[in-house]
Amino acid sequence: MLSVFLWGFSPIGTRYLVGLNQASLPALAFAGLRYGLAAACFAPFLWQTRHWRLADWRLAALAGCLGIAGYNLPATIGQRTVSAGLTGLLDGAEPLMIILISAIVIRRVPTRMTLIASAIALTGVLILAHNSGPALGDPLGIALVLLGATLWAGYCVAVPPLINRHGPIPATAAIMLLGAVPLVLLGAPQTPALIHAITPTQTIVLLTLVVGSSVLATLCWNAGSAVLGAARAGWFLYLVPVVSLIGGTLLLGEPVKPAELAGGSLILLSVYLSQRRSQTASPPNPRAESPSAPASAPRNTRPPPPETASGPASPAPAVTPSAPGTP
Repeated sequence: MLSVFLWGFSPIGTRYLVGLNQASLPALAFAGLRYGLAAACFAPFLWQTRHWRLADWRLAALAGCLGIAGYNLPATIGQRTVSAGLTGLLDGAEPLMIILISAIVIRRVPTRMTLIASAIALTGVLILAHNSGPALGDPLGIALVLLGATLWAGYCVAVPPLINRHGPIPATAAIMLLGAVPLVLLGAPQTPALIHAITPTQTIVLLTLVVGSSVLATLCWNAGSAVLGAARAGWFLYLVPVVSLIGGTLLLGEPVKPAELAGGSLILLSVYLSQRRSQTASPPNPRAESPSAPASAPRNTRPPPPETASGPASPAPAVTPSAPGTP
């Protein structure tokens, strides 16, 4: 539960620091500094990767590009114009995206329920984009946030083999390092200006995002998932959009429009329908991780990718999912 609340507040802190009507710090420099510091926190665990093969490092690089750089680069830029609450609602579609990407990767045709859920989610996104207005977000910002969410979903599909082979902590450390490198390089030209301009209050918010959302939430999620299992823990992820929406309203004074609630409700309904079908597709196995919950990722990361709901999946060995991100 703690990790979910920390992830839910990540869009709020990011919006506060980079939003055009907030602190307006350089988005690239902010992302580079945030994840450069997070990678430094995970650095002590890198010694556990000393015996990795080249193929493992390639997979870690792919996962880092998708889940760290791939998510945070467009999402952080998008949040300059997209409210924290709307970002949380858009990110609520990630579990459904994982199902669809999984279907493409394993070449299974999604079930009718999955296609219906996708149509409902698309309707919700269109409602949000059409009715957002300048106070909530522009179409370009919404598209960037959705692009980040899609890339993070791709990360969740790609990363389980690495976690299965080496465990969540060393895998997360390697992924965080490799994913932070492009963010640090892209943000380097603006980093001196950010360090010069940032206030003590903004520094506290930045460090809270680093320690809370990028490091502590990851470790708490791994510990909680080990006790609850990915299937039961995955349901807590539906609280993330709620936390972002309420927090953005209370802390940043962001307006909440009926259309925003309607679009967000459709997205969450689509996720519920797709996950419910996936959960009932295979019998419960207390000794195996369920493939119905998304894997945790290092941004505000989450549990391993779901099955496509097209049929029962073979039970996977018990794995503690690794949780980057934000948000």
